[in-house]
Amino acid sequence: MKTVKCFYFFFQKKFKETDQENNLSKCYSDQDQPIKEIMHFEIIQFTFTSEKMSNKVSIEKHLDSYLKSLIKGQLYIPGVIIGQVIGENYYIVHLSAVTVSPWNNDDGKNEVLAFKTLNDLIANSDIIFQKSLEVVNLLPGGSHVLGLFFVIPQDLKSIQPIDIDFNDFNNYLNGNLLYNKNNEKWNYLLLNYSSLNNKSFCYTVDFNRSNGPKRTTVYKSIDHIFGSFDNDWVTLVGTFNFGALDRINIAGGPKALISIREDLLDKFESALSESVCAFNGCVCDENTFIKDFKCNTIGDALNNVVNIEFYREVDTGSEYKNSSLKVERGKGKVLMSGLCSLAVPFNRNGTVKDAIKAIHEDAMQTFAIRLKMHLESLVEEESIEDKEGDAYVVHETPRRILIIKTEGSKFAFSDYAFPGEDPQVALNVAGEVLHLPEGKMELYNELEKGRHAYYEALPDIDSSPPQDINIATSNNNILIYLAWAALILAILAYVLKQIFV
Repeated sequence: MKTVKCFYFFFQKKFKETDQENNLSKCYSDQDQPIKEIMHFEIIQFTFTSEKMSNKVSIEKHLDSYLKSLIKGQLYIPGVIIGQVIGENYYIVHLSAVTVSPWNNDDGKNEVLAFKTLNDLIANSDIIFQKSLEVVNLLPGGSHVLGLFFVIPQDLKSIQPIDIDFNDFNNYLNGNLLYNKNNEKWNYLLLNYSSLNNKSFCYTVDFNRSNGPKRTTVYKSIDHIFGSFDNDWVTLVGTFNFGALDRINIAGGPKALISIREDLLDKFESALSESVCAFNGCVCDENTFIKDFKCNTIGDALNNVVNIEFYREVDTGSEYKNSSLKVERGKGKVLMSGLCSLAVPFNRNGTVKDAIKAIHEDAMQTFAIRLKMHLESLVEEESIEDKEGDAYVVHETPRRILIIKTEGSKFAFSDYAFPGEDPQVALNVAGEVLHLPEGKMELYNELEKGRHAYYEALPDIDSSPPQDINIATSNNNILIYLAWAALILAILAYVLKQIFV
């Protein structure tokens, strides 16, 4: 074992917000234009140990070729690691290079972010963190941003781990959560890939979570392997029925929307914790491995599917007939009903206990995202006062669509679109965030067709026989003519009576 402790002074450039985006796309060239800077000073201690850890990192084989494809001369290229942690082992399913909008490109396509020097990369680390947050918004429950990778133009034999501030990185990812989530116990990963010898080296990152002027980071090397894991992933697919929830009343005066949202999330989380989750119709021991379940398919898009259902003991009395998730805000009421779909990619090496944790995360996340989008769409209704009685405003919540990574293991990312919005637009945006080309992802929007399924099932009027339409029209016209004739005769009778009587 070899352990090295290092101290050094760190000067970090912080650009003002208005200059940040402009300078971001100019990292290839010298930044000699006048910009406002703040010199940030910290004392940093990091420890590097070569002791191998007992756990390991499994990386899909095609991602090795992906790292090679990112090489651009002597440039430093950052990216995000995506996957799951099962027990003490890491399973990496996707690597996503950070992309930005180029300042001198009119085609609108994003380009991979790259830096000429390591100092430039560290100085713009907050941009890397912000882009990582965009990736988080597309992740299903149970999957995480596991850390960062860097393509570096140096021999890995001579380079130390890049000392990115993982404390700030962690604050970015956890400071913008839509619901209260328990802190994960696993450490972040740092993957270095040399563009000189095409070799990689992986570390776990252990850091103190204090915000003081002195911070300590410990890097430990960890075994990693690139391999084929196409059959190691399943997709847990099911629904949560809001109609099976007990009635929830939250009374009071007009509250801020964020307050309502937090109350709803707390109640929903409580309902989840009281529910029993079944896998393929069976309630299983929590130590059962997911790889022991028989898998199904859903069309051509989703294979290795395990069906999940929620069950909860409820009162079958009169109160149950009107059960729903309901909130009262002054005069207003928010009523939620129907089915909420769940789609959780999960590694077969996990147990039922691990899977239930991921399912609960997915349920909370999909509900929190939809609720946020739904309440934001109701802001305009906030100032409306109905003087004639109760007014009902019906909003159809956004639907879940899946962006499926097709290379290697099929892995379903999630996004949302309101009725009438083109899901293809969401697919294109997600492709830019995840750095996935069109040929390596596909859209699946059949999970929640909603009301459109009913309308699409109706017969097309234009395809009906013309004579049927003409007959119907003629019959309607005859009735109208008879009504007019009766009305005219009644008027004439009245006029004649007034004249001659």
